[in-house]
Amino acid sequence: MLALALTAVLASSFPLPTIDQKPLAVTAEQKVFRLPWRFEKVRAFYDEQLKGRSQVTLRVTGASGARVLTIANANKADTWRSATVTEKDGETVITVTPVLRMEQTEVTGNGRPLVEFVFSRSPEVERAMQGIDADHLERLRK
Repeated sequence: MLALALTAVLASSFPLPTIDQKPLAVTAEQKVFRLPWRFEKVRAFYDEQLKGRSQVTLRVTGASGARVLTIANANKADTWRSATVTEKDGETVITVTPVLRMEQTEVTGNGRPLVEFVFSRSPEVERAMQGIDADHLERLRK
């Protein structure tokens, strides 16, 4: 049941092809999907699904047998940034790059850190600094 719900979420954010009208079985953190389809069929699916979206670009590179379809998404509202469709022997592999969104967490408190490093200058450095103009040293600290 969870896989079916997750498939619906993934399919709404990044379109994944269905096999015989059934969604792919996916896991929560899955980013790589293997399809038993030829590259041209997957490419045609994405051409159809993503046509008319001005912020999505598709680019095919490589020779037959080793083609790569790169899909880039510039829409900030979507949950995926890019995807790579790679042609393999008898299958096609889709790799999706998701967008990670985190909620803002307010950190408050006045406690001191558990570990504090205090570095002091060696006597040799102190002697060397006495000969340097104080104004010059102040500019180095900024």
